[in-house]
Amino acid sequence: MPPAINIGIIGCGEMGEIHARCLKEIGTATIRGLCDTDEARARKLLAYSPDAYVCSNPERLLRDDSIDAVYVCTHNDSHAQLGIAAARAGKHVMMEKPVAISLRECEDLQNAVEHSGIHFMTAFKLRFYPSVQKVREFMPSPLMCIAQMTDERWPDSFWANDPVRGGGNVISQGCHAADLMCYLLESEPVKVYAAGGNYHHPGLDITDALTATITFASGVTGSLAVGDIGLTPYVSKLSFQVMDGTRSAHLYDRLKQVSMWDGKHEEHYTDSEELGFLLENREFLEVVGRKAQPSATLRHGIRATVLLLRAIESMKTGQPQSVQF
Repeated sequence: MPPAINIGIIGCGEMGEIHARCLKEIGTATIRGLCDTDEARARKLLAYSPDAYVCSNPERLLRDDSIDAVYVCTHNDSHAQLGIAAARAGKHVMMEKPVAISLRECEDLQNAVEHSGIHFMTAFKLRFYPSVQKVREFMPSPLMCIAQMTDERWPDSFWANDPVRGGGNVISQGCHAADLMCYLLESEPVKVYAAGGNYHHPGLDITDALTATITFASGVTGSLAVGDIGLTPYVSKLSFQVMDGTRSAHLYDRLKQVSMWDGKHEEHYTDSEELGFLLENREFLEVVGRKAQPSATLRHGIRATVLLLRAIESMKTGQPQSVQF
């Protein structure tokens, strides 16, 4: 039998609880430690692992030699710092997105992980949806992607809208859309031209809506729209279309549904539930157990953040920006 995998969760809010629930359902790992600045919140997650200990200082988990890997599910501004500390402690990492909210943080995190020998997985759950895999099989070489991730207006008081703690919707949530576009097109972004701004959060120093045209290394192109600018009832906040000159596919209904057209016939696929969280957790535990690279690496997490930061720079300057990372 493979050795038992011990997990520590840092950040026991909504995301931490979702991952704890998935770990319990999978059943091949043990949650050994639960860490949150609010210990009462951490204690709620004992429902998923009654024998775990609770603490308020991440160093307790990182110094625990019995813990193999940590989940970082805190506010966005602490991700890079905690990722660096985990890498230095030799812990494998599953990190909620975005992995960082500045170019400097991206660079520092990448340097720390590269010299650590750990495996780092970015929690890009959208990649793992069965519907997305159906599209990849149906159309391995798209020429264009039209991507939309638009949500209902986030309250000004929501932590992810805080310019420091969250960075606003485009940074906090848009990295999911940026990554999935790159994943579907299977190419690296090289240039972005964008427009947008702060449309309905005048008291906050954030970008709440952005549209971007992205050129990829392979010559294909993408159109990306993100923001808490309004939810479209028919497609939901997620809508991804890909085309290759003959065929097309449309992912919608929070990616639970996809319609595929080969030029003559339509094929439809539906998932009864969203499986991304569970499937990404399965992969991460396999990564830790086999000491293998995950499919969604730190580099992919950095790529999504850098693409959006460069898009915001293009929006501010009115000039196309090179995407380098």
